[in-house]
Amino acid sequence: MRFGLAALVLLIAALAYGQSQLSIRDLGVTWSRGAASVSFSAKDLADERVRRELSSGLRKRMEVTVSAHLNGSDWRMGIRQFGCDVTRDLWEDGYLVRIGDQSERLKTLEQVLDRCLVVQGLFVGDPKSYELQKGRDIYFAVKAEFNPISKKQCTELIRPASGGDPVGPISVNIVRRRICKAERSIAFRGALLKVPE
Repeated sequence: MRFGLAALVLLIAALAYGQSQLSIRDLGVTWSRGAASVSFSAKDLADERVRRELSSGLRKRMEVTVSAHLNGSDWRMGIRQFGCDVTRDLWEDGYLVRIGDQSERLKTLEQVLDRCLVVQGLFVGDPKSYELQKGRDIYFAVKAEFNPISKKQCTELIRPASGGDPVGPISVNIVRRRICKAERSIAFRGALLKVPE
């Protein structure tokens, strides 16, 4: 029991420390009827290699996750995630972008990156999430990923065919971290701000 509690305390401390080590960027935050909307750019996800892959003609995926956190805590008051599926249409000389069940055609890669990685007024959490935190310090964390692996895909990739575990739990943990990460990701957070009273 003591070991379990100590491990939990260490995990919470590690998560809070990890969030505090993120680089700080300017995020636009506005409040409407008790809920926060966030604006930012994550276009630096698209380095030269990512741009090349997006122009290959194969379907690629970019995901953006934004979460609201109490300062000094790993508790998320709200989270919002969306993904862009991007396919270069070699015949039409443009790009097909799907977000959820909506599709649109764009002419240039810059338009695609603006559509998928420049976020304007994204609501994160609902008013109830912030109601009890009025006057307290919070921040918003952003993670943008190129070709992320879903939890389901990750489980399927590392599950041994025989059902046994031939390499042991420590090795599986290391393998999971290597196999199950996105091809490229960036993470940052906004400065501290107070929830309006």
